Amino acid sequence: MLHYAIDFNDLKDAFKKRVIIEKTPILLVYFNNQVYAISDKCPHMGASLVDGMLKDNVIQCKRHGAKLNVETGDVVKKAQIGFIKLPTKEAVRYETVIKDDKVFIKL
Repeated sequence: MLHYAIDFNDLKDAFKKRVIIEKTPILLVYFNNQVYAISDKCPHMGASLVDGMLKDNVIQCKRHGAKLNVETGDVVKKAQIGFIKLPTKEAVRYETVIKDDKVFIKL
């Protein structure tokens, strides 16, 4: 089922936004003329990713530095404290659809 998330131009201006769809926090990212959606909970400990640094297609969690590919949800770098790497799962990824300048997410 498709759910309205945000106006496309609002996301383009901001590059990333957090939305909540049916009580699910989702991070939307505009990158390379595409819209990507992953869970806005770091798969390591659940911290929000929206305030993390976005570089190209990789978002870095502010809490323990995990890096996730926003296109695929894959872990680019595991979370760590000091030199200790911590278990980090892939992020849940959601399909996006742009229709009539609005972004929709398929849950």
